[in-house]
Amino acid sequence: MHPNFFATIHATLSAHPDRVLVVWPAACAGQAPATYTGGALLLRIEAGRAALRAQGVRPGQPVLLARPVSFELICLLLAVMSLGAVPVLPPAGASALGLWRVARRSKIRQALVAPALPWPARLLARALGLRLSADSGALPAPAPAWTAQRVAAGQPALISHSSGSTGPAKPIRRSHRVLQAQHEALRQAFPPLPGQRDFPLFPNVLLHNLAAGVCTLLPDVAWGAPARLEPARIVRQLRQQGVQTLTGNVFYFARLADYLTAVPTALPAVVALGVGGSPVPEGLMRRLAQLFAQARCYVIYGSSEAEPIAVRQLTDAAGLPEAGYCVGPILPALSWRLHPLGAVWVGAGRPLAQVGELQVKGAHVATAAPDGWLSTGDFGYLDADGRLCLTGRQGNEAIRQQQQHYQLEHVLQHLPGVARVAARPGRRGFVVYVEPAAGAVVAEAAVRAALAVFPGPVCEQVHFRRRLPVDSRHLSKIRYGAVR
Repeated sequence: MHPNFFATIHATLSAHPDRVLVVWPAACAGQAPATYTGGALLLRIEAGRAALRAQGVRPGQPVLLARPVSFELICLLLAVMSLGAVPVLPPAGASALGLWRVARRSKIRQALVAPALPWPARLLARALGLRLSADSGALPAPAPAWTAQRVAAGQPALISHSSGSTGPAKPIRRSHRVLQAQHEALRQAFPPLPGQRDFPLFPNVLLHNLAAGVCTLLPDVAWGAPARLEPARIVRQLRQQGVQTLTGNVFYFARLADYLTAVPTALPAVVALGVGGSPVPEGLMRRLAQLFAQARCYVIYGSSEAEPIAVRQLTDAAGLPEAGYCVGPILPALSWRLHPLGAVWVGAGRPLAQVGELQVKGAHVATAAPDGWLSTGDFGYLDADGRLCLTGRQGNEAIRQQQQHYQLEHVLQHLPGVARVAARPGRRGFVVYVEPAAGAVVAEAAVRAALAVFPGPVCEQVHFRRRLPVDSRHLSKIRYGAVR
């Protein structure tokens, strides 16, 4: 196998030059979406590849992709990777200062920017020694046969950043070997299958889909402002473009579920959907199973460093919400262990569960640890059926009254009118913060009554907030350190 992960994508594109593999939303209302075949993708990648080589980009060199999400960004990323250089994706919503910090941290001297970058930003970048370039958009004549630059399999293939929900966004370095292994793990764990039409919320899934020969239809969303999601436009795409599989986060699917409840729409083509990116409430999964009656519904648990870790199909009872978030069995390809923390109560009539921080190790795990183990920052236990149940998150993991915060939050997620909830450890129990849904009124008495399912005084105080702080990428992960 060629050590450069792009070689896998190159082989797929070359084998299917006439197959539509990417469908990008129309820039303006009334226009048709743009479609790109394997052959068209190769031509665009070759254009970027030629321009980058002319600019002196070399194997192993990090290149910052400081451009908005677009088809051109995807092609430039693949062009960088094909040369054996390292594409660097900045944190979601990064400011100009944030981009400079990324460049300094990763010792970047080259950045690909939008053609219309304001001149003050260009002047500042050049003063700091950062070379800026923008592709011309010109396509070359069909190039002679070419292959991806050979690299060491352990060389970084892609640097992205975490969501920043537990602190500053940190760089995640995935090697070519890890990207290949993550692609294989995803292909085995979850649809789509070759020939299906996939609808992923995040464009990074494109790498996996292109390697698998799956057609990717990108949602019509404002990539830089996910809160402006318009579910009516998404549902129209699902219906008109024959989408068969879709994935996204809790915020995204909750908005879709609310819209489909208010405006019932048959979507018989959808055969599978997956929800992940943050703890997934069981109530949301049950709603989706009713709204997408023909689809298999999955909870997908993982991280950028290890995608996926566990996958659960919604075919069985997951237990009560007070037991935590059930994410299914850990993949057999992974070694795992729990760094012990203590014991929590997981339901009447059941023994206390010993919880700890999950650590994983395997071919599709990206970690700089010499022993290969990745500490996920998630706390939980395995239930009697061997399924992982999440009960807490690093930085907020303290046990109070034999509970962790996810257990309280999962119970309250099922309370009518609750949009988001955060529970922070107090002196003896938890201080609970509730964000009501738009137009809803939630009474403190109802919150305390719902939490009476737990033994002991778990709730010290209840506070209501108009908005709880969440990460900028998923809009689903609570930033506990910012809860006030």
